[in-house]
Amino acid sequence: MKRNHHFGVERRDGFDVGRDPRSMSADELTQLGHTRVSPLRALRLKCLDCCNASAQEVRLCTAVDCPSWPFRMGKNPWRPPLSAETRTQRAATMIRNRTSAVTTPDKTQGQIDASGFDGGRVPEDALVDFSPTGNSGDAGGAS
Repeated sequence: MKRNHHFGVERRDGFDVGRDPRSMSADELTQLGHTRVSPLRALRLKCLDCCNASAQEVRLCTAVDCPSWPFRMGKNPWRPPLSAETRTQRAATMIRNRTSAVTTPDKTQGQIDASGFDGGRVPEDALVDFSPTGNSGDAGGAS
């Protein structure tokens, strides 16, 4: 059973049933082990799960009646291809965004210095003594 499995189930008429994910918080979904993925990525991951994590088997899949089959390669086959003009515009936007991200730091050195960042040292009062003298007894544990 997965950790925190209880976040995903509820009792109804004496039986465990899966909760409606639309009524769950993002934190509860994360505690169940889920991460944010696009629907196409989720379909691709399910296909990989079905094919024992083999991308080659997903490619060779013959379960053509499966609702996920058209999406197994991680692309939407119903979406029309982009025009050359649209591709050019999106490429220019992506280059512009990447350039601004590289030239605009999240924080300047002055902001880092002013924040009191001490290079990652642990404060003295946060240290815990793990000396062997405190753990000398055989009180439980796996054998």
